[in-house]
Amino acid sequence: MSELENLKARQQELLDKIHILEEQYEGIENEHNAQKIQELSKVQAQLMGSQNNLKQQLQSIQEKLKTINAEIDKLSSTVTDRILEAIKNQRWYFFKNKPHILMDKTTGILWANLDYFPYNQGSSANGWYELDEANALLKNYITDYFSNWLLPNEEDLIHIMNKTFPFFDKHGFKQGNYWCTKKGVICIKNDTISGTNISGRLIPCNYSLIQDSEYEENVSDDNLLYTEKERLQFTLDLFRENELCPIFNDAEITDLYKKIYFEKPKLLQALSKVETQLAQCEEVKTITINFDYTTLLNKYDTASIDKSIIKYYETVQKWIDELMEYLADFEQQKESVIQDCNQIGLQLSAVYKDDNNLTEAENELLKNRQYYFKDKLALGMDKVKTNLLKVKQQADDIEYTINEIDDGDNAIYELAQLEKKERASFALIAENTAKIVNKALQKIDFFEHNRDFIIKAVEVWSKWNEDYKVFKTKQYEELKHSCEEDDIEAEVWQKWYEDWQKLRFTIEEKLQPMIARGLKGDIETKEEQETPIIMQAIYVLNDYKIAVDNFYLEERKNIYQQYVFQNCGDLQEKFEVEKELYARTVNLQKALQNIIFNCKKEADKIFILRWIDNLIDIQINEIIQFVVDNNLEQISQEVLNEFAKLKQKNYYMYLADIKAYSQEQANREKAYNSLIFKMRKGLMKK
Repeated sequence: MSELENLKARQQELLDKIHILEEQYEGIENEHNAQKIQELSKVQAQLMGSQNNLKQQLQSIQEKLKTINAEIDKLSSTVTDRILEAIKNQRWYFFKNKPHILMDKTTGILWANLDYFPYNQGSSANGWYELDEANALLKNYITDYFSNWLLPNEEDLIHIMNKTFPFFDKHGFKQGNYWCTKKGVICIKNDTISGTNISGRLIPCNYSLIQDSEYEENVSDDNLLYTEKERLQFTLDLFRENELCPIFNDAEITDLYKKIYFEKPKLLQALSKVETQLAQCEEVKTITINFDYTTLLNKYDTASIDKSIIKYYETVQKWIDELMEYLADFEQQKESVIQDCNQIGLQLSAVYKDDNNLTEAENELLKNRQYYFKDKLALGMDKVKTNLLKVKQQADDIEYTINEIDDGDNAIYELAQLEKKERASFALIAENTAKIVNKALQKIDFFEHNRDFIIKAVEVWSKWNEDYKVFKTKQYEELKHSCEEDDIEAEVWQKWYEDWQKLRFTIEEKLQPMIARGLKGDIETKEEQETPIIMQAIYVLNDYKIAVDNFYLEERKNIYQQYVFQNCGDLQEKFEVEKELYARTVNLQKALQNIIFNCKKEADKIFILRWIDNLIDIQINEIIQFVVDNNLEQISQEVLNEFAKLKQKNYYMYLADIKAYSQEQANREKAYNSLIFKMRKGLMKK
């Protein structure tokens, strides 16, 4: 039998059970009424489920529910009247599902069931309690999920001292004994206080059901606002709202109440779930990046779930199973995309290990860069599933703990302790686990639409990491070997390498911000090009990096040898080095120029300028700092001021005109070279 057939069979089974209940207890003599109730109850369940799904029709649905409920109440008047009549004839109520308490109908106050409560196990010789001892006992007392038990007021205690009280003349509960109250230990005779003592018996009470309500006034026989039936209805409502299953003096009424207010709603709820599953079986289940977890959540009664720890762990288990099933469907639909994603994930999955050849700052840079790429690009579907299963495991742990408690000797207390433990609401768990799933789905969707860029970005990341390690090892050795061949002192070439390393580190810092911009979407261009703007900018930066490397490996030594024996040779050497490096910076600017002016949006042009800003000024800053450090009085203040003004050149004002921008770059290059010449000339003056 298929899943669909099984569900339909289960649906019919539930409908049959509901039909039997309604025929038996809601007027079998009126077959039309029984059928009508069944139809209305089914519509009611469907509409209540629709409330969450169709919020825009909420007002209309509520009106329909109100009408249907009114019809059900009318048709079920025989049932309601029988239960109200039973309530009329009974004052005290024990409960099938709360065996340790009883309730006084006239007040709504709960009292401890003395068959279970240790009313006479105090420290006194006769088992009586002193007030402090009684208060201490009640402070942490919890039974049948009710806490906040108190010593009764004198008036409330006197009110139950009558022969109708179930424990009258039982367990010593009779007039003439001493009882603990809020004001003291008193003896009651003939409905008055006849004496006091230092200890007495204990029967606690609980006001939870009637807290901040006017229940006692509403049900009073002296209330002129309500009819007798309305007054009795307040008690029935109190039972239903608090999910209490009262034991009536008439066993048939007890059974009737249980079936109508406990069994039938559960069957309707089960029916609703089956019909929802049927609808899902008849549709193709698809999950997208627009996955709305609230559609799944609507099937769950979150308020009821959070009230019951058993419902709680069962629902969490079911919820995670549903998410896992949806993920499996999505993986099947996006199989080829996920395979490509997983290949990238393997590259990014390794834990970064510090390289002894790198400084602490360099290791930190590469580690953070890998973490960024892993966080943004690695899908980690297995990790998503693991995180979901961890949540389910915690629900499994609750189930296991309850099973352990069931096998123990102190189940009531231990269940109470377990219930008091803090745990996230089911709605929050649903929202958070859906967020985990959605984050993974969004990554897959982004990868699917940006596959080429992401693959290239990971290639660049990997290549740059390897290049930097080569720079710290092989290229270091090349520079060392080349200098040692010409007997250049270690302290000299090591200083060159420090300068080279400083510049390379600044270049390395530029990679991640540009990739981050690319992950937000490519930059719009005026003219469409095969290579995205982001990658063009990274390739230009890489060319600049190679140019810097070639300078230090191939030209740096020659400049040193040219000036080492000249007057002020070390100073002349410094200016020549910065002049040559600046020439490469100018080439970087020129290469970026076309990229900048192909950007459609002004904001993107400004982004690229700011991205490269500190590299453009690095040689200017180096010269200014060099002059300050060496206190070069030969260089006039006027020249230094002009040099400093180069940093104030504002390229942003020329972004509307490529010709003006190009001219400003040329002017800046000319000014830089001119000022370098003036500085070098100044050094020759003595």
